[in-house]
Order: sequence, then structure tokens, then C-alpha cells
Amino acid sequence: MGTAVDRERVAKYVAARRGALGLTQERLAERAGVTIKTVYNLEAGERWPQARTRSAIEDALRWRAGDLVRIAGGDEPLGAEAEDVRGELAELSSYFAELRADPGEKRRTALAFLRVLYGER
Repeated sequence: MGTAVDRERVAKYVAARRGALGLTQERLAERAGVTIKTVYNLEAGERWPQARTRSAIEDALRWRAGDLVRIAGGDEPLGAEAEDVRGELAELSSYFAELRADPGEKRRTALAFLRVLYGER
């Protein structure tokens, strides 16, 4: 791909779509026929998968071929209703806004969960 890839944007969209479909990272990996590490790396913005892997992930997320590239370039996926995706991202944003405002146990628990999810200490 000759243009810049916005991995962070792709990561957010993939995580939001996976959540909307009720899939765990493990289940998405199974559906796509890839390793859990591949899904983790994509959602963490760590790596950009090869074309065959992108296609398998798009299929598992019920997106159209090329949607990951479109998202990476700043466009919306064609396989999902843009409004659905924006709604999913808005929902995630509201959860994070609530957590940012919470100085207590809920915030600490969420941070601990995210650290484990992303393999951080």
C-alpha cells in the first residue's frame, strides 16, 4: 500500500465492530482463520496485516473487501452502515469519558483490565 496507514483508526474500528458483533478476540481469530496475536496486533495498532489476512478479517467482521484499507485512509467501511460504526465509536467514547471522570475503583478496575488485555503491566 503506497499511502500512510492510520493503524490507530483501524484499531478502533475493528474493536468497535468486533464488539458490536459480540465477538471476543479469540472468536474473531477463529472466524478469520488467523492467530489471536494477529487480531491483538491489529487492535493494538501494532502491525498492518498482509492482504490475505485483511481479507479474512473483513469477511469475519462482515465487511466488504478493501474496507480495512478504506478505514486506514480515513474513509468509512462499505460493508457496515456508517451510522452503525459511528454509533459504536460514540458508545465507546461515552464509556471512556465516564471512566476518565471516575477517580475510584471502577476506573482502576477498567485500567487493570485494559493492561491485561493489551499485555502491559
